[in-house]
Amino acid sequence: MPLKSYLFIVLAFLGLTFTSCGKKGAAEPKPEEEGLKVSLENVAEGQYTAAPGSSYTFQVKVSSKMPEKGVNVKVDVITDPGGIVFPQNPVAPSKDSVINVTLIGLEPIRTVKVTITITSEGNDKNVVVKTFWITNKSEE
Repeated sequence: MPLKSYLFIVLAFLGLTFTSCGKKGAAEPKPEEEGLKVSLENVAEGQYTAAPGSSYTFQVKVSSKMPEKGVNVKVDVITDPGGIVFPQNPVAPSKDSVINVTLIGLEPIRTVKVTITITSEGNDKNVVVKTFWITNKSEE
């Protein structure tokens, strides 16, 4: 009698083991997104640029393969020195390889530090940050 009860327990355990270890639908691995390669046109990256007035347009150029969902461009403008924030218009997410960005509200004879953060819409770890300084050279 004890052999039958042990045999039943062992078979039940084996049955549970094999059914729980059955192969489930294999998830297809997500293809890796190429790292963003970005340059800024009409500004000197990491250096100073002169603006002729209170607004200035430049381009963000994505030279790597564009992510499937596109990129998001965030613009931060702050006085340097001083730390006063100049609010900027948001840039819409884009799938274009060249994105126009217009800085607004540049005060005369004042230098601001511009930080551009370019992020893949589909992978928030795929990020490039670019910085430059710009001075409104007009007197009005």
